[in-house]
Amino acid sequence: MAALYILAEGGGPEWQVWPVSDAVPAGAIREGVSYLFELRDSTDALSADLLIDDAPVEALRSRHPHVARWRWNPGFHAGLVEVELRSPSIGTRHFEVTTDPDLRKLTRDDFDAMVREVLEDTFALFSLSAFRKGIARQPGNRPPPLARLEFLRSRAEAIIGTVEAIARAPRHYLGAEDVKLPAHRATRATGPEIIRSFRSGVIRTETVSPSRLPPVLMGRLPAHITLRQRRNSLDIPEHQQIKACLKSWAAWLSGAAELLNGAKLADDIETASTASSWAAKARRIARQLSHVASTGFMSEVSEGSAQLRMSSLFRNAPVYQRFYRLWQDMNLGLAALFGDFLQMPLARTYELYELWCFLRLLRAAVEEYGATDVDLSNLFLSETSGSVTIAAGAITVPIGGDRILCFQRQYREYWVGDDREGSFSRTMVPDVVLAGMGLGGVERRVIVLDAKYRINDGLNDALSSIHTYRDALVQEAASGRTEGLVTAAYLLTPHVPTGLQTDFKATPVPGRLFHPEYRKRFRFGAISLRPGMTGEDLRLCLRTIIADAGAGA
Repeated sequence: MAALYILAEGGGPEWQVWPVSDAVPAGAIREGVSYLFELRDSTDALSADLLIDDAPVEALRSRHPHVARWRWNPGFHAGLVEVELRSPSIGTRHFEVTTDPDLRKLTRDDFDAMVREVLEDTFALFSLSAFRKGIARQPGNRPPPLARLEFLRSRAEAIIGTVEAIARAPRHYLGAEDVKLPAHRATRATGPEIIRSFRSGVIRTETVSPSRLPPVLMGRLPAHITLRQRRNSLDIPEHQQIKACLKSWAAWLSGAAELLNGAKLADDIETASTASSWAAKARRIARQLSHVASTGFMSEVSEGSAQLRMSSLFRNAPVYQRFYRLWQDMNLGLAALFGDFLQMPLARTYELYELWCFLRLLRAAVEEYGATDVDLSNLFLSETSGSVTIAAGAITVPIGGDRILCFQRQYREYWVGDDREGSFSRTMVPDVVLAGMGLGGVERRVIVLDAKYRINDGLNDALSSIHTYRDALVQEAASGRTEGLVTAAYLLTPHVPTGLQTDFKATPVPGRLFHPEYRKRFRFGAISLRPGMTGEDLRLCLRTIIADAGAGA
């Protein structure tokens, strides 16, 4: 029997992933390692294909005719991937594989917590901006935030419009069905259909003579004949999934309305009135979604799973593709924050950690310095489709006074920019830069923070980056000479040091980088920034960075 296995390319244990999936230990399949998929005991191995997240996997030549092999490198991806196996003998099979962060980094639970905090921080900052967007769903015993309902309402309205657009020209297929008719009405019955009808039901014998039936029937005929008829059907898997999603969203909104009505609100008339108003809006949207799910062409569609599966229709048909994107938006607004191992659209874990560090520090800075002078207009982008996204890079956010916090700011050659600040060699892009007045002193300071999603010995390889930023970033003085721009440079890492000695000289690397005396003396080192830290911990971390950068000034 054909079976699919996965194993590390360099050898070691192997696990069956199809048709029966083995229990794969946490951390066994992780980012940064190359793996082999092997389809064994297959009669058509040469014709088999393997796709991961709809992308073909690199096929390798096998020495055995009944074995197909593919090489897969997850890169820096950690999360849930969908695997699709195609073979003429077994058809198309779907299953999922979970990849973990590198063992030198964090556990799967830590990665989950980091993803959750990215969502929390992002949408907390949304509330300070000109945009409104929902946050991920909380447990069902708490009413949803009103800002998230605003987001869901805009998406629901777009969904209803999209379903109505689909209804104008829905996709269908030509299906066949069996219809049982009395013998006297089955005038178009074929010979095979009459023969098959003899297998069940009442058989009648002709009493008149001469017989009007063909001699081969010997005067006998089924009382009812089953005819095979073809008709157009709208009951396709995509429509089934759409219908189930509509009903699921309607049920969730109805439940949210009940929670809003039943929540214990403070003695605030305005808050109570707002909650009551949103309860009515949620019920109205739920009724609209239910109506769309049960009328028109949807009345002919059976209900499937409330989970869209990427197909050629969702990929290629514009109106169906629009619904798929709206479904992704709804998942963002409805996805559970606790318990689920979320797969972020950020494809690589180290990029997620960089964004996480920036958002954590930005939120801590807003709480530390106040939100009065915070300008988030560069952080969020409004798209032509009406959605709002967080900027991918090169972000500068004023955080009060002349202080700024930058994410992936580009420093070109210092003689190119008007501020005469930059690199004397090549363009450099540090992950986070904190700059301005009032950062532990009266003069302007520039603190470079490089996020490294590594722990233990992996930090030793990351030191060169902050050495480079501290030495190669310069500014041109009034005299025309260049001088160092960076006041202090630190690594941001989830690593928690242990065994620190009283004297930093006696502490081995990487622990030495975290030693308070080492950081203050050299304005260089590492800071622990780990998922699960409280708001107070983050503000303390920010104060520590600023204090160390100003020590000895």
